[in-house]
Amino acid sequence: MEKDQLIYVVDDDVPLNVLICKYLEKQGFKNVKGFYTGDELLKEISSRTSPIIIQDFDLPDINGLDLLKKIKTEYPKTEFIFLSGQSSVEVAVEAINFGAFDYIIKDNFAKENTLTKIKNLLKIKKLIRERLIFRTGLFAVSVLALLILIILYMFFTRN
Repeated sequence: MEKDQLIYVVDDDVPLNVLICKYLEKQGFKNVKGFYTGDELLKEISSRTSPIIIQDFDLPDINGLDLLKKIKTEYPKTEFIFLSGQSSVEVAVEAINFGAFDYIIKDNFAKENTLTKIKNLLKIKKLIRERLIFRTGLFAVSVLALLILIILYMFFTRN
């Protein structure tokens, strides 16, 4: 697991925000930061960071979906996991349709479910990176083989 992964927790429920941040830190994550509004998050986020954002749906200054859309437009590699008291299936589906990785209902297992979702997301990101490395290596070997064939063809057709 990538314990250096930057994780932002965005929730105006201060005790829950602190609880999630401390729990993730206790699980070994080194870069966890809490925010209480969408504006605070927007001031912090940049193209260099590529965080996982654990976010409430109902924020005091902006709707969670609007924040998701805004950030995904500017920083498409940013990943979102909603952690919300909204138990509406429509809201969850809409969040996922706009690019959220998953949607967790705030309940007694919220912190454990959040950790599980983060671990799953990190596994998927790792598999994607490995696949890209494999494809890049395969392409490089193919190009090298083609160059060798061209050189051999040129060498044997000259004589």
